[in-house]
Amino acid sequence: MPRRFLKRVLPQRNAIHEQWYLRPFRALLHDPALWALHRRNVLRAVTVGIVGAFVPIPGQTAIAAILAIYLRVNLPVAIFVSWISNPLTMGPLYYTAYRVGLLALGRTPTEDADAFSLDELWNDISEITAPLVLGCALSAAVVATVAWIVLNRAWVASIRREQRARAARRRT
Repeated sequence: MPRRFLKRVLPQRNAIHEQWYLRPFRALLHDPALWALHRRNVLRAVTVGIVGAFVPIPGQTAIAAILAIYLRVNLPVAIFVSWISNPLTMGPLYYTAYRVGLLALGRTPTEDADAFSLDELWNDISEITAPLVLGCALSAAVVATVAWIVLNRAWVASIRREQRARAARRRT
């Protein structure tokens, strides 16, 4: 069932190859592993997408695509999962990661300044960077692990349910 659902939802390989703006990347997109829909490949792609989504710089989709091509996992799944970091979710996602990083480092949050100045902004950025990067790494690891466990169990349960239904149909 998960494979049939993914085949129905994800774009087809030939449709992507026909896009004019992807012509320079055709040689990279030729690998069959980038389009495989077996359980392990899809779970790895979800992990790659989550890691790409938690990178605190613009271009998470490109990062997820590059990692998917390099690690030879399902490219459309990795790109789709990386979209959990979008303009609506980016603020809460990175703020939570920042707080996780502060907690891991044992620091307290920086206080708000009364007046705006570039020097204070630069100092705040240098204080925010370490907790944000650490929090993003920890959050990505936790979310990817939980997603792997939940999706793996759901996929296996779906396959077992299909096998039981097939066995019941054979008996009747």
